[in-house]
Amino acid sequence: MSDYSKKRFLVIDDQPQARDALRTIAQTIGAFSVEFGSNYQDAIYRIRNNSPDIILCDYMLGDGRSGQQLLEELRRFNLLPDETIFMMVTGEQSYEQVVSAVELVPDDYIIKPFSPDKLVMRLDRIMAKKSFFATYYREKRKQEFTKALAILEAQRSSEAGRPYRFEILRQQAEVLLKSGDAQAAEKAYRGILEDYEFPWARAGVARSLQRQNRLTEARQEIDRVVASTPHFFDASDLKANICMAQGEHAEAQQILDEIAKKTPRNYLRKRLLAEAATLNGDVETARTAMADIIANDTMPGAIAAKDRLAMARSHVDANDRISGEKVLLTMRDAEVQAMTLDEQAGFAALLAICSPEKGKARFAGLRPALLETDLDPTTRIDVLRAALSIGDHELADRHAEFLMSGSDAKKVFGALRTQYALNGREMDFRNIQKQVALRRIHQEAAPAAPAT
Repeated sequence: MSDYSKKRFLVIDDQPQARDALRTIAQTIGAFSVEFGSNYQDAIYRIRNNSPDIILCDYMLGDGRSGQQLLEELRRFNLLPDETIFMMVTGEQSYEQVVSAVELVPDDYIIKPFSPDKLVMRLDRIMAKKSFFATYYREKRKQEFTKALAILEAQRSSEAGRPYRFEILRQQAEVLLKSGDAQAAEKAYRGILEDYEFPWARAGVARSLQRQNRLTEARQEIDRVVASTPHFFDASDLKANICMAQGEHAEAQQILDEIAKKTPRNYLRKRLLAEAATLNGDVETARTAMADIIANDTMPGAIAAKDRLAMARSHVDANDRISGEKVLLTMRDAEVQAMTLDEQAGFAALLAICSPEKGKARFAGLRPALLETDLDPTTRIDVLRAALSIGDHELADRHAEFLMSGSDAKKVFGALRTQYALNGREMDFRNIQKQVALRRIHQEAAPAAPAT
């Protein structure tokens, strides 16, 4: 049995009697340091300030929160080192079905009631696994992907790696995807599926295909996952993203609406819902979602400049320019100066729309950069809208042409057409479409350059 007297335990449960029971069990197996987290926020505070070695977390945390949501937030903000043990404690026999499907899983789970011996058996097993993967964790944390993959390959061939075969394969696929090699990741995930139909592996295939812009194939794969495991909400998020990329914004919003109601405190999902609603022209849903995020995503550092820009953008979409201006002017000059170029361009464009007398000069000052710099699609649309509003047709058309030529063309087509129509330039937009289509035909017809 491992020496648990040197490990720091954190017991998370909203019920005092349950916390006491878990502490007693932890002390029975030799734990000396046992702290409590009485609720979701308290747990995050304690983990952020002094990361424990072992977390025993009840699945139901009260106030509409769950241990699964806590785990997702800890991963989102990189507050949970791979070496830390996160064990879910649940009274639900059906939890096994949930945890077998999702991508973001605890290290283990244990069903109440349980004995100290059973907890020790589970913890010993996890400790052995953590020890086995320790060198890999270090290289992954440093983003030394080549070294991380080499370690995993050696472990995969070792006798000690036999009990962890699928975990090694999963980690290999995830590292390949994270390193940017989507084709190799797809192959790795498909290799796993040859042996066992893991929903997370099927979702991994879909994500790999999405990164390769093979959206029709990605959609077919993720449809299978969503149909077979409806509680796998991350798969629904991925499906919504693929729908948006294909220009199917109404379906994306419908998917996200349904799962957001089941996970009302998942604010990454709320952001995705706001994006889908914006693309779908559902202004009020986007405004409501962004207002909820700004008010309630209370993790320190959670609200970024892009969230405030999204809030202002939703007001602009609703033709509420006064509210949009108020949001923008809450951002101090120092904060604006610290923004990325994309964010500064979005800020200047939105301010020029909301308050031309305050924003037009700033927007004009950025014009040379806006003509030449590669910007993300959302910012390009902001710039295009501002340019249309002040009659700068060259700048607007430059961004429209770029967007229609790129991989996001289906995603942004409706938004572009709407903006040109609002400014009485429908024929100009059609001409841009024609020019882009003709250029693509010429490029496809051009003979390939001879190999050297």
